[in-house]
Amino acid sequence: MNYELEKDIWTDADFENMGWHDCRIYKIRLGLDLELDIDYIFKWNQPDLEGLPFTFWLAPATLAFRGPKQVTFDLDIAFEDVGEIDSIERSVGDEGTSWTIDTQKGEIQFLSSGFEQFIRQKPTYQFGQTISYFDRYGYSLERTTNQNNPNLLKDDYLDRRKKNFDNFDSFKRKHLLKLEKETLNNLKDNNKINLKYYLLKERELKKMIADIDLFLKDTIFESLGSF
Repeated sequence: MNYELEKDIWTDADFENMGWHDCRIYKIRLGLDLELDIDYIFKWNQPDLEGLPFTFWLAPATLAFRGPKQVTFDLDIAFEDVGEIDSIERSVGDEGTSWTIDTQKGEIQFLSSGFEQFIRQKPTYQFGQTISYFDRYGYSLERTTNQNNPNLLKDDYLDRRKKNFDNFDSFKRKHLLKLEKETLNNLKDNNKINLKYYLLKERELKKMIADIDLFLKDTIFESLGSF
């Protein structure tokens, strides 16, 4: 399963075709440039069953704004922990091009002629909107498009990935069972089913759902709850 990258380096010329909503910020550095280490979300994958959560294609990326001026940080929390980006806005005025990085914890505003975004590693398929510290090989502001990540070749990573996909199949199975149980209850409410059959079938479905819940305990899918 692979995502075909259009290109490895994106710039302000691509701004209209880009979006940073829900992209996690891990690190910020202000020097000659304003640099951010983020997980860039390339695609939100529609679930194959209605009611299931989205999955995502994302990659570690370095977003670098050139020669920022008049930089202001209006954040409600520590500089290193600004959470996720809501949006990045651009406007052109008399003083130059103004940028606003709107995050969950406040805003970063500045003037800059533009940016480059380096996709450091190939996008991976994820069940959430972030990549773990281990899986992204730590935090980095390196401007590269071929960052080495030996963790992706380790047996524990490969085993965990396989287990996550297996667990996701179980999660989808649970969703189908809950839909079946909902249909069963609708039939009962409308007096369109034999009561004895209903009680037996409901007990069977409850047990199957409970078994899957037990199987998914302490996995990333336990917290997803019911959809």
